[in-house]
Amino acid sequence: METMIDENRLNKIKIKCGYVEGVCISSNGRSGGMGMWWKDIKVNVVSYSAHHFAIDILNDNNCAMWRAIGIYGWPEQSNKHLTWDLMSSLKSGCSIPCIMFGDFNEISSLCEKEGGPLRSERLMDAFRVTMDTCAMRDLGYRGSIYTWERGNTMDTYVRERLDRFTADEEWCALFPNFEVHNLPIIKSLSDHAPILMSSDNRGGENCGSTGFKFKSLWLSSDECGEVVAKGWSESMGLNMANRVVVCGEKLASWAALNFGSVKKRIKKG
Repeated sequence: METMIDENRLNKIKIKCGYVEGVCISSNGRSGGMGMWWKDIKVNVVSYSAHHFAIDILNDNNCAMWRAIGIYGWPEQSNKHLTWDLMSSLKSGCSIPCIMFGDFNEISSLCEKEGGPLRSERLMDAFRVTMDTCAMRDLGYRGSIYTWERGNTMDTYVRERLDRFTADEEWCALFPNFEVHNLPIIKSLSDHAPILMSSDNRGGENCGSTGFKFKSLWLSSDECGEVVAKGWSESMGLNMANRVVVCGEKLASWAALNFGSVKKRIKKG
């Protein structure tokens, strides 16, 4: 998540939160800014810039076990290629398990956007191609699909999934019980949602599981199949797990409108 604050203020927040070590990168006005803090682990800072940081997590023998790469993607359409080049360069220079996360300032499918003008298929495709080239998989999420929103009227309101966690298969093998939570946006603090990633979720489910349950009652409506078909079509380009998640969210929203009051009507009857 972009911090939108300068290095000095970010350092004060770091200390207030109980951290001593970390990387703090200043914003450029009201855009950008990044931070990565740690304690009780050994870390080697590999590199950082206004748009990234890369750190290696070390074992007791000071050998790198895996790498964490934070990304702040260029927001301008004309500079999107710089984000993809940066991702490719950082990943190609990494020979250990890797997780890459942050505000990529791009969506991978139309289902990750609501409101505003349609997103260019060319831009989304470039993002997906870069993910494939880097051999990174989307780690999915629990919670809302959207991680950024802006506007407060029907004409100006837009929300998108700009922030995410991705990782290669080697990192996922190290942490098979990972789980990502998209937390609620706190508008007084940021237009981005905080995202919590746990590398050791012992609950079992992960990688896009949302706790969604299909109800056979929904099949009584002819619209059910149409909702699934729309979700499947709009999520073209995502992996199978995330396409299922999208369809589940579409169904849940539709069912809330069409079946949400069934139990109440039964009780009243």
